[in-house]
Amino acid sequence: MSSHLMPVAPAPRPRTDAAPLSRAIDASWQRWIVEQRLRGCTIESMLQVIEGAGYARVDAERAIAALDNDPSYAVAQAVQQRYNKLEAVALNLQRLWASDPEYRTVEKRADVSEEEFAARYVRGCRPVVLTGHTRDWPAMSSWSTEDLKRRFGHLEVDIQAERNADVNYEQNKLLLTRRVNLSAFVDQVVQGGATNDYYLTANNELLRRPEFAPLLDDIGSLPPLCDRSQLTERSSFWFGPAGTVTPLHHDTLMLFHTQVVGRKRWRFVSPLEWSRVYNLRNVFSEVDLERPDPVRFPAFEEATVLEVVVDPGETMFLPVGWWHQVASLDVSLSFSYTCLAVPNPFDYPDPASPVPTQRLVKQPNSADAIQTELRNVVVMAGSADVVEAQFKDGSTMRLHAVASGMEVHVDRPGSRAAHYAERLVSVAREGRAIECQFADGSSIRIMPFG
Repeated sequence: MSSHLMPVAPAPRPRTDAAPLSRAIDASWQRWIVEQRLRGCTIESMLQVIEGAGYARVDAERAIAALDNDPSYAVAQAVQQRYNKLEAVALNLQRLWASDPEYRTVEKRADVSEEEFAARYVRGCRPVVLTGHTRDWPAMSSWSTEDLKRRFGHLEVDIQAERNADVNYEQNKLLLTRRVNLSAFVDQVVQGGATNDYYLTANNELLRRPEFAPLLDDIGSLPPLCDRSQLTERSSFWFGPAGTVTPLHHDTLMLFHTQVVGRKRWRFVSPLEWSRVYNLRNVFSEVDLERPDPVRFPAFEEATVLEVVVDPGETMFLPVGWWHQVASLDVSLSFSYTCLAVPNPFDYPDPASPVPTQRLVKQPNSADAIQTELRNVVVMAGSADVVEAQFKDGSTMRLHAVASGMEVHVDRPGSRAAHYAERLVSVAREGRAIECQFADGSSIRIMPFG
């Protein structure tokens, strides 16, 4: 098995000089040289690329040779060796895992006991489609596009719009949020045909609004190991046309996803094959399973992709860490929930490379940091005095306006919500906005939805 670095950014832009002149290689190219050396590229191939960008060969040779006496490069080589060892451990385990003749099959199971579900699928980390438990769900007979319009068409909802114009639409989902009338959106979905341009996703948080409580009343028996007391706070409603695609990524928790109307195709890649999916930012892969590109992403050719179609009444269980891409095959109404009666949130560092700079890097303050961890901020329906900040780890911080000021409550200790609550020194309500002051002197003004 050959080890390799995670894929890196493309080479910097070529110089525009008319002829190669002797001059020092700039910082962006020096970084590129380091990355290529660590990946095991030949010196001659590197020289050709640098020369092709307009630099003199002698300067390129000098820059490459300088690495041999650079202590920073020696440290990078040591870190690369540790990376190679970690990658080898993961891929050896994957090879053993995949030796199971049934590995490529995503099972469909009915009547799984809690004991077997916990052992085989939760702790065993295997995706599975659960069947049969939705037989008593009123949703299975009542949910439809017409039902949505009849019961909730007068209400407004948050959707993602103009997704086709943004290649990183899922990463930029907050920027693509639009508030629309639900009846008009239903018409758009029904009449617009297959498209990925608009989608009502989990980020809408509409199940936290009392006026949508009847949707939760339509949910019957839950899969094994579910804590129903958490369902209201740990569930999401999805609605969109055929053609919507959630790109390849991994979640930070385990979840169930039940199809009520329409079908979805789920594709999976094992968490042990993380080095093959080109995870350069946050929880997202650069690979599009709808259009894989072996030229740009050659390592992915070695990955094993599992696939299953989830039909109405069936529930997909997503174990921890599994990479998945989901495509709607029909107009789809779905219900997802994360209320497992086991510890569920998991932490992952962001693999993104730091932006190189010659200046001292300003340490992030609390106000800057919280913006990267917030998923949504909403006014609690039916209680205009309560604002809920929802974090990416699934935790929440509620800010309640009372006569004496603002009360702050978090749903669990040790969470990201608790982390920021501990650093708050003051909270004030200014109209609809919330002004938060942190102990490090930073502050942020939050304008909630709703």
